[in-house]
Amino acid sequence: MITTALGKEIIPYDFESLLGSAARVASKPANEALQQTDLMLFVGSNYPFAEAMFKPDVKFIQIDNNPQVLGKRHKTDVAILADAKKTLQKFIDMGQTKEPSDWYAANVDNVTNWHEYNDHMMNRTEGKLRFEPAFKEINRIAEKDAIFSIDVGDVTQNAVRLLKTNGHQPWITSGLFATMGVGLPGSIAAKLSYPDRQVFNLTGDGAAAMVMQDLSTQVGYKLPVINVVFSNEALGFIEDEQEDDSHEWFGISLPQTDFAKVAEAQGMLGITVTSVDQMKPAFDKAVEETKAGKPVLIDVKITNERPIPVEKLTLDPDKFDQKTIDDFKKRYYAEDLVPLSAFLKQHGVK
Repeated sequence: MITTALGKEIIPYDFESLLGSAARVASKPANEALQQTDLMLFVGSNYPFAEAMFKPDVKFIQIDNNPQVLGKRHKTDVAILADAKKTLQKFIDMGQTKEPSDWYAANVDNVTNWHEYNDHMMNRTEGKLRFEPAFKEINRIAEKDAIFSIDVGDVTQNAVRLLKTNGHQPWITSGLFATMGVGLPGSIAAKLSYPDRQVFNLTGDGAAAMVMQDLSTQVGYKLPVINVVFSNEALGFIEDEQEDDSHEWFGISLPQTDFAKVAEAQGMLGITVTSVDQMKPAFDKAVEETKAGKPVLIDVKITNERPIPVEKLTLDPDKFDQKTIDDFKKRYYAEDLVPLSAFLKQHGVK
């Protein structure tokens, strides 16, 4: 099962066959499965990257209540103009119980391996501070009905992979490209709309610099939001695109900013984190502050190491030489990451 990034909140993270979302703001299992599958059931979506991500010859069944999107993203073999929820329930009622297929088992193993990789990265203590340990703490303190307002850039990509949402935690971001600065106002709207629920604003330093003046709005309206700024002194998402396109890096460097002091200047507690051992106390303090009715900001000073590019995986020995694979694994700490092709072979899927 694959969702769009905007649909992340619908299905619990720990559902065994949830492959995640596809393309770049995405997860490894989803991208790999799309390259191999021979049948797709496309439900209630107008996914804009279909032309790039879907196989041209894949058998395609589409369900939607809007006739204008039927066949818009891919040639349909079967187009069903109907309510998606009612149609899926009808499929279940008419279907028969079957044992999981070898294809299903291979993809479940791939999801497990991907989760193990992400858990390993969230628990790493050696080397320079990366973003993953902060997500470990966010998952730890997040309440069962917490609302996550996610800004645009690397933070979107990292959040879609690492937040262990449970199906009851709204995950909101901008569905439009480069809408930087959406996280902070989103968190204000969320807290005003749901004052009794825990709210997070997760943002990079580029986006935070665009709207940081509205921290005073959180203070003025007494909105206890947990703001987390991932500071890497770069527009990391754009930097990675420039690398992929073999461009010279241009316009991606950001000045060092002390966002904790910015927060304090506007009347809220600001906390700076520069090492893994500072993580837990910082997030515990954030919970304490918000329970007292106050907003708080944690400025996590991270290295500018690139998140693993799941849209450019270099793991499959049938496609790449061993040195290329080894270099990729070394750069992204992916020594134990296994390509889907290996699980397909293991389960006898041809």
